[in-house]
Amino acid sequence: MKLSGARALDFCAKPKAGPRIALLFGQDGGMVSSAASELAKAWAPDIDPANVIRLTDEDLRKDEARLTDELVALSMFGGDRLVRLRMERETLAARVTDILAQTDAGDLKPEAWLIVEGGDLGKSSKLRSAFEASDGAMALHLFPDDEQTVADFVASRLKAARIEIEPDAMAAFASELPGDRRLAQSEVEKLELYADGLGRAVTKDDIARIISAEQPRGADDAADAAIAGDANATTVAVNRFLEAGGSPISAMRTLHFRMMRVSDAIASNASTGMRLRPPIFDRDWPAFSRTLCDWSPAMVQRAFARLYEAERDCKQAGAPTEAILGTLLLRIARRAL
Repeated sequence: MKLSGARALDFCAKPKAGPRIALLFGQDGGMVSSAASELAKAWAPDIDPANVIRLTDEDLRKDEARLTDELVALSMFGGDRLVRLRMERETLAARVTDILAQTDAGDLKPEAWLIVEGGDLGKSSKLRSAFEASDGAMALHLFPDDEQTVADFVASRLKAARIEIEPDAMAAFASELPGDRRLAQSEVEKLELYADGLGRAVTKDDIARIISAEQPRGADDAADAAIAGDANATTVAVNRFLEAGGSPISAMRTLHFRMMRVSDAIASNASTGMRLRPPIFDRDWPAFSRTLCDWSPAMVQRAFARLYEAERDCKQAGAPTEAILGTLLLRIARRAL
């Protein structure tokens, strides 16, 4: 069975009774890992850490029977068991799909839960296809965070920690988070530590202090300058970001968020920026509204196409990711789309 996006995340948080095997996959490896941990906790909340078995496809290559053995084994000291398998390549997918077929046929009765973490699996993936066709397993397709899911993620974490945050502080914090869910989670943990015992709601000034102390600067400035058509400011900002150790992929995710804001503003014919995400405050609205005059829906779509191409190119082994990012930003700044 297959679930995608928010429904897949909901399953990880509150899985329905029945399936004990799941494949999680998507572009954002941090999202996949985070959701897999949440599903593991939901399936086996009180599991002994000694009963959690972590495998990779390299373990399967070395020992063909390893996965089957771990699934049918009973705990030496009692209690639930859970197997987490990280698949970096699909060359050994048959080892997993064979087990899935045996389980569906009733020839194999696993004693342990099984969570398989895959990468960005396309529709032609045999591993993905086998899980989607299975009646006894879940195929969970996870999508990278957008501005709203980032804000929802932060809000849920802060609510659980009983931390109050002002709306404009929330918007500012969410807009600064990196695209990788693991990195975003790390930043939320820093905010939780900062706010512990603060005795008041977190303000936008607090967020500015946290960000200036913890994150490489420049990705948001580079994206905004490129969208505004300022090539010189774009170059200065992206160089500052990269020199501070920033990730090109993270910068592309920031650019994606900023382009989504442009797209939303054009589609809604916005006359104010406060409903946009991240919001445009009144003092910045005149400049942003002038920028919108440069953009048409067709140009926005071309910019997204160039962005997706650049992300794809960055995932190739040995790709010059910093150069790809710089070229992308300058193409947008110069409207060479």
